[in-house]
Amino acid sequence: MSATLALVILSWIAIVILYLALAAVLREVRMLRRRLDERAATAAPPAELVLPPSFVERIAEPGRERTVLVADAGCPLCRHAAAVLAEMATPDFRPVLLTYEPPERWSSLPDALELVQDRDAWSSLAHLSPPVLLTVGTDGTIGSLHLPSSERDIAGALAVTPSAPPMERSS
Repeated sequence: MSATLALVILSWIAIVILYLALAAVLREVRMLRRRLDERAATAAPPAELVLPPSFVERIAEPGRERTVLVADAGCPLCRHAAAVLAEMATPDFRPVLLTYEPPERWSSLPDALELVQDRDAWSSLAHLSPPVLLTVGTDGTIGSLHLPSSERDIAGALAVTPSAPPMERSS
């Protein structure tokens, strides 16, 4: 047997093995998708997220939901989200910035945002990656939750946030 023939045979065997491996992976993906679809049809509703009463008392406005940005000062996207919220702020709409950090870390924050340092409220949301945009009801339940991953996502999340005023389109 020549070396060329052996190389061709080994190449075809490798191609067949890769094809079978891909087929097995696709089969597993289909089974997983089917299992997730079945679980979604029979699963219990997701648990409600509720913020601590101490935080809710600090941000409460009677009969109104509040828009809350959960942010970290070291996160550039968080700072961008804070700037966008500050631009949107009006006398009727004053968003809250929730952080675990001391206020000095947010010294460049516009006065249009209400800065709240609350480690307990932060801990209840610590499993989420900031920035997080929330709508918090008067009882502390979270009505809407958005996890933006880009500047475009922030604008989209604010556009559908019930307590936020309509965004002006910049050209």
